[in-house]
Formats: sequence, structure tokens, C-alpha cells
Amino acid sequence: MKYFAFILVLIWSPLTQPALSSDTLNQLAQAQLNYAAGKFNQARIDARQLETAEGYALACQAGLVIGGFQERGAAAVASLHEALQDCRLALELEPTHYRAGLSHAIALGFEGQRLRRTAYARASKQNIEALIKQYPNNALATGALGGWHAAVSLEGMFARAFLGASRAKAKALYSEALKLPDAELPLCFEYIRFLASGSRQERTEALKVLAQVGGKPPKGALEKLLKDKSLQIRNAIELDDKKMLERALEEATPFNGIDVWGSLKKTGIRAFPLEIKGSEQ
Repeated sequence: MKYFAFILVLIWSPLTQPALSSDTLNQLAQAQLNYAAGKFNQARIDARQLETAEGYALACQAGLVIGGFQERGAAAVASLHEALQDCRLALELEPTHYRAGLSHAIALGFEGQRLRRTAYARASKQNIEALIKQYPNNALATGALGGWHAAVSLEGMFARAFLGASRAKAKALYSEALKLPDAELPLCFEYIRFLASGSRQERTEALKVLAQVGGKPPKGALEKLLKDKSLQIRNAIELDDKKMLERALEEATPFNGIDVWGSLKKTGIRAFPLEIKGSEQ
């Protein structure tokens, strides 16, 4: 099941500046520059070498971009697992690290999608909700919960009832997140993708949102990637081409098809351990 398809957190937007030495800050800045420039593999390598919570969090983010958009099959699953491990290393060093916590929650959702296990989807949601309690006015966390509801609601009545998701909740959360002061451009693109998968009226609304934000210059390689994919969605909507729209939405979805090409039967890759109190794998 496509439990989760949200990657907004991958934008580098720290809530606070880390208290690090000048040398470490310089190394972190270089890793950030590589990330912004789209050199995600190098950013992951450089960030890990720091052996700090900030470094591992950035490595996790880079790994999710690599696996989510640049790889397929077993390679993408391996990057997903590496991202989960990097986030956990960050959280071991700093248990309250915001971006590591949110990236970890999102990555758990992708692993649940691959394994088709609801325990991972629940854990993903629980972790996001915990972060919202800590940061109630943060657009990233609120938008991430909207993404969770959006993805689960696509799976039909059983999934919606079993996991407590709805498209209406997704839309309300997206709308709320977009009104918050720290809302980033990728959140708008994610909302566009959500609307484009809905009714004709929602597709028209997606075009309006894209018209509002489409002229804003991307801040980095990931924003450019998301913007380009959003423009493909716009073209399909304007042409009223359903097959073209389906392809555009697939291309815009991180880890697209992971529940097919990332399955245990095909790759033999074991489940990444789910470490959350009160949950069973």
C-alpha cells in the first residue's frame, strides 16, 4: 500500500543554528552547499563524516532524495535503509532533533509501503503527531501529516477505515500548513500534486496554486526538481490527458512503485527494524 508519499522535509531548513565548532560548521556548510547544488551523493558522504546529529540528519535527507528520485529497485531500498540508519544515528546523539525525527517518520512510512505493513504506517503517523505537539505551528510537520492522510486515502475504503485517514483531513492539513509562516515552496508543490490526483474541480484548483507559485525561483536543486515535475502535471491537466497526468503524478511521487519493485519477494532485502514502543513488526 502506498502509505506515504511525502518528501517536503528534505528541504534544508533548520529551526535553529547548531552549536558546533568553527571547523565542523565549515564542513557542514560545504555539505549543505553540495545538497543545494544537487550533489546529493557527495553531500551524504560529507555529512556522515561529521559524525554529528546535524550531519547524520543531512545524510538522511540526501539518502531519501537519492532513493526517492534517482534510483529504483534494490538500490532505492538500500538508500532508504541507509537514510533510516542515518536518522537514527542523529537521534541517538540528539533525541529531540527535529528534522531527523521528521525525516525518520517519513522514511518509516516508505518502508511500510514496501513491506505492506500497517505497523510502520501507524508508527510514521504517531511520530509526526508527536512532533506537531512539540512544534504546533510548524508547516513541515503539519504538511507531513497531510501527506500521510493523502497517501493512505488513495488506498480505498479498507485502508481509510483501518488507519483512520481521509482525503478531507489531508486537504484541511495542507491548507493549514500553507498558512503558517514557515511554509516553503515545496509544500505548495506537494499540495499541487495532491489536488491533481483528485476531482476535476481540484485539478482546476491545482492550476491556480501553480499559477501563484510557479514564477518563484527555486532555491536549490531539489526545489527545481519538484517545480519541473509540477509543470509536467500542469501540462497534463491543461491538455485534459488522463494518461499523461497519471505518468506525471508517478514521476512526481518519491519512491514511486516501491511496494512493487521493492518487495521482499523480489529483492530479498529484510525489513528495517521498527523501533517504537508498543508497536509490533
